[in-house]
Amino acid sequence: MDQTLDAILQKQLDTIQRIELFLDIYKCKEFVAADINKLKEDSGEAAEKLSRTREYLETDRKDVCSQFIKIMQKMRRNELLMLHLWEVGPHSEAANAKPAQSDTPKSMPLKELQNDNPSKMHLTDYSKSPFATRSKSKDIHFYDFDAEITEEEFDTIPKYLRGRMQLSELIQFLEKDVIKCFEEKYTLMYKHRKAVSNQHDLTAWKDYNSMQAKFPDRKFITQDDLLHKSGKALDKKSYAKLQMLRYLHILQEVRSEGTVYFLWIYSR
Repeated sequence: MDQTLDAILQKQLDTIQRIELFLDIYKCKEFVAADINKLKEDSGEAAEKLSRTREYLETDRKDVCSQFIKIMQKMRRNELLMLHLWEVGPHSEAANAKPAQSDTPKSMPLKELQNDNPSKMHLTDYSKSPFATRSKSKDIHFYDFDAEITEEEFDTIPKYLRGRMQLSELIQFLEKDVIKCFEEKYTLMYKHRKAVSNQHDLTAWKDYNSMQAKFPDRKFITQDDLLHKSGKALDKKSYAKLQMLRYLHILQEVRSEGTVYFLWIYSR
């Protein structure tokens, strides 16, 4: 009860003090009114400047981010350009002196190098590019596996081998099955070891690199690679298409220790 009474008395004393302070200020109103109004104006001006500063900083932050993105894009272009210059530099003269059947890749066109995210490149450029260090694979096509079958070339295939097959059907098999199989294999095989984290991919990566010793400086796939790519056994029609690609000197079949290899030998 005493504590409640003390609280009430204290509250009344505080109210009295505030009233007395108000009266004292009111007596001085004519002397401080101008200062109070000036302080109010200064507060409004300060708030406006603070708002403008915030807007400027936000705009500047966006500009800096935009400049950073442009710099990174320029760095990536320069990196790919350096790869191109390395490819066509003086050190490549020895490579250029190799026989025509060698599958040493030609230099990458500059218009491809200027693309920040090239979808097509040479294997040598890919192996030195950032894509080979990333665990997530990018869908990249390679100039090394470019091939063309003309109507005239298709017509040279013997009738007994060609049967009723159309050119478009053979081209589709070449692009969707054979070339795609080569690209998937070498996209994985040319990755850096640390970039291969999946156990299944790691096993395939080791197998690919160990088999490469059988045919140094040659690109090849096996019959099992094609089987895994299609998810089913090769039928008679697929074997006939492979024979036609051999006839057109796009592939070369080699059998070794029970394994069937298909070497890429196409050249223009």
